[in-house]
Amino acid sequence: MADWANWTTMTTRPTEQRIADDLDLALSTVKRWIRWLRVRGYLGVVEEGSTVRFRKGNRCGLDDDGLGNRAAVWVLCVPAVPELDEHDTLTDKTTTEPPSCTSRRGVQEGPTHAREERSSSRRRSRISTTSGPAATPGTRKHALQTAQKIHDADPVLGRLSPWYIRHLTRAFLVAGWSADDVRHALNHQPDGSAWTYTWISRDQIRNVPGWARFRLAAWLDEHGRPLPGKSQRLEAAAARLRADQQAWRAEREAMNAARVGGPLELAPRLSRTEALAPPPVVEQAPAPGPSEAFRAARAALEEKRLQREMHLEMLRLRRSS
Repeated sequence: MADWANWTTMTTRPTEQRIADDLDLALSTVKRWIRWLRVRGYLGVVEEGSTVRFRKGNRCGLDDDGLGNRAAVWVLCVPAVPELDEHDTLTDKTTTEPPSCTSRRGVQEGPTHAREERSSSRRRSRISTTSGPAATPGTRKHALQTAQKIHDADPVLGRLSPWYIRHLTRAFLVAGWSADDVRHALNHQPDGSAWTYTWISRDQIRNVPGWARFRLAAWLDEHGRPLPGKSQRLEAAAARLRADQQAWRAEREAMNAARVGGPLELAPRLSRTEALAPPPVVEQAPAPGPSEAFRAARAALEEKRLQREMHLEMLRLRRSS
């Protein structure tokens, strides 16, 4: 209520359906809490909400007051000081909760003044999902932090609340998807091709939850389980590349070891006398000369070369004469 308040007139007029959508609560729960605030003196009625109902086949409104559909106007109040009963005890019941409360965050007793209530409003709790410490992966708080990142980065899903985004992407976040994976799935199909757009601007999307469900459904297998996201696919490809590189290095080392003659072994340690002794003289055997067959072939080639040179010389003399 304080988020939409006019601090000059101390009035506020958000609709119950808008509060329910932003807080991801049931409409009956919002109505129960508004009734709880009215009974305790925190809210006063300035103008009741009005709706226009039409009879079938008739355009005139049954409850038309000339103003159309209007939200109720509330005034933020400071509760009166509770009176003392006959036993001199306070009869205030501000610490009780409405029956069958379905709020996900519970009740926190705030300050007395409405202006102080604004400092601890829901808007600050939304920002704390990313500014606070990172939650453990797989928990509801971590999923809400990821949904908040999607809400801040994506212009289409930014029209929804982080709690609603967490509800739409719950199965994918549990599967280990990141905020970038969800945004990639909203713009690309599993085969890598981009989704086609039939609208000019994002404002033409009327049903954002239905649009997100349709595109995310393409990333589910036949059993309804999410496929690997973009980051998971890149990580798996990098792991396969590292495994192939390690296998190639092991094969290369094995080939080098086989070519040299096995793994290297350290030479035995020599004593001081053995280390200072001159190296033994090894008599080298004379290098073997060419064989007889090689010499005969070499002589035959030399004779052919001489005959060819003589033939060319004779041709040159005939042409000159």
